[in-house]
Amino acid sequence: MPSLLNLFFMIFFLLESMAAILGNGFIIIVLGREWVRCWTLPPGDMILASLGISRFFLQWAAVLSNFYRYFSSNNNSLYLGIFWNFTNVTTFWFTTWLAVFYCVKISSFTHPIFFWLKWRISRCVPWLLLCSLLISNLIFIPSFVKTYLVFHLPVTRNYSEKTTLHGRTHLLQWYFYLLLQMFILFIPFLFFLASTILLISSLCRHLGNMQHHSASPQDQSMQVHITTLKSLFFFLIVYTSYVLPLIIIITAPISICRSQFWVCQVVIHAGISIHPAFLILNNLKLRRALKKMLHNPETP
Repeated sequence: MPSLLNLFFMIFFLLESMAAILGNGFIIIVLGREWVRCWTLPPGDMILASLGISRFFLQWAAVLSNFYRYFSSNNNSLYLGIFWNFTNVTTFWFTTWLAVFYCVKISSFTHPIFFWLKWRISRCVPWLLLCSLLISNLIFIPSFVKTYLVFHLPVTRNYSEKTTLHGRTHLLQWYFYLLLQMFILFIPFLFFLASTILLISSLCRHLGNMQHHSASPQDQSMQVHITTLKSLFFFLIVYTSYVLPLIIIITAPISICRSQFWVCQVVIHAGISIHPAFLILNNLKLRRALKKMLHNPETP
């Protein structure tokens, strides 16, 4: 039985997970119905729908994997961990492409590269999403091979062979799989940071120009820019709060029976549980669907 402290953080993690599942499920349903009706989605909504699907399955994989590992003595939960790794990488990349898309579309930089990106980004979105899925397989395949080596091959071998295979698997874990995982996660994180910082810089410069031309603080355009800046800072905090504890867990694994593990899970998934609500409130299509659902709860 879990201790009271572990039980508290387990319940907190479960509540966060349910919030994330409901929020991302709502995004999937609304944008999915739009896609069925029109057989297409705008590029921004396409990324948003992909991110919603990835986070939906990521959260289910996290819940099932963590609780199965805690309450079960066998190692079948590692296969859920493989699926979690796959959805985690896709979530990283989809979040990054969402930041890159808004940076290119909203920023006011006059460099020719930005003009070229503004023209090309909408056409490139489907290919970027497809590339993200292919990159995720770089984690999925080695993770599956590592799990197979650890829990299937040693069963039929003697002690010496098991020890040798265990040592080789350990080397595979630390000198290949771990480095590959860190590399694949750091690349989208750096893209995300660059895109967000560029967009914040562009908006701050534009806001400064508006203030220089004596725009009133109550001016609607200025309020929109201020709200966007606040949103970007929040987005940056959410993403960073997801990445840093995740790196700690990857590089220095913590036993699932310890309270520190569940604290890390609560911190990691806090942003994922809050961010869908934030995306819904800041997307006109999703906000209208939410208002319609609240005013007409019987309407599907």
